[in-house]
Amino acid sequence: MRLQKLLAAAGVASRRRAEELIAAGAVTVDGKVITTLGVQVKERRDRVEVNGRRVHVEDPLYRLLLKPRGCLATLTRPNPDKSAPRENVARPTLARYVPDRELGWHVVAPLDFLAEGVILLTTDGALAERMSRGGGHVPMTYHLKFQGTLGESELARLQRGWRFNSAPVRPIKIEALATTGKNMWIEMVVPESRPRALKAAGEAIRHQLLKISRVRLGEMSFEGLKMGGWRDLSKGEINALRAAATTADAVPRSRARKRRGPECRRWSAGGARPVPASQPGVGGPRFDSGPND
Repeated sequence: MRLQKLLAAAGVASRRRAEELIAAGAVTVDGKVITTLGVQVKERRDRVEVNGRRVHVEDPLYRLLLKPRGCLATLTRPNPDKSAPRENVARPTLARYVPDRELGWHVVAPLDFLAEGVILLTTDGALAERMSRGGGHVPMTYHLKFQGTLGESELARLQRGWRFNSAPVRPIKIEALATTGKNMWIEMVVPESRPRALKAAGEAIRHQLLKISRVRLGEMSFEGLKMGGWRDLSKGEINALRAAATTADAVPRSRARKRRGPECRRWSAGGARPVPASQPGVGGPRFDSGPND
């Protein structure tokens, strides 16, 4: 096994970051500093260390976590000496909800500070990297709250798609859920994790996007989770994620953005209907963070 692949499998870092660690001289094999990529190692025979700490390859872990609003989707607090915005330094992070964060979790499909919903945590660095590069085969289902009421023309405009950062955003599905006074909830399924691109949807139809709630990641729903709570993925869910990530890794990103093929339909077909809110007339997801106004 190549050294950088072993580091990724051990959850030390993504393969790309592992290559950077090797090039920086932070990795040793049997006490010898390795700076050359592609060195072959045997996990049970060779002693591999990163910054003096031995690396052990264990079965990776996978968790689904329900992120609250007003929380940074990271396990580490931004360094005030770096380029992170100053206001982010004091903001809460996911660390308060992950007791064993020393295991080296990767946050997959993160959400913005004010967004809420399901995200994936894993110690599988290789899968995290593949999904970050080309995870367009794992659809994300959102409940979005827009200011005002959307008519058929606005819904059709969203279904046709829009552009964000010079790249197209083409939803797989658009469905009106409910109106809440002067506002409206819709369900949108998109073929990849780009939550910031959703904000541009409001600009495309001239309705402000007030709230973003991700209710499903692939076939994995928030149901049964309390805000800030998590659960381990089942074996079937893990296998489906690995298969989707492997497929996405084999498709160039430029093609993955344009395709809405069988992989996307396979994930979305037969899924449960959107969970209605517990309050009459409210179309948002039934999260435990409080009423969805």
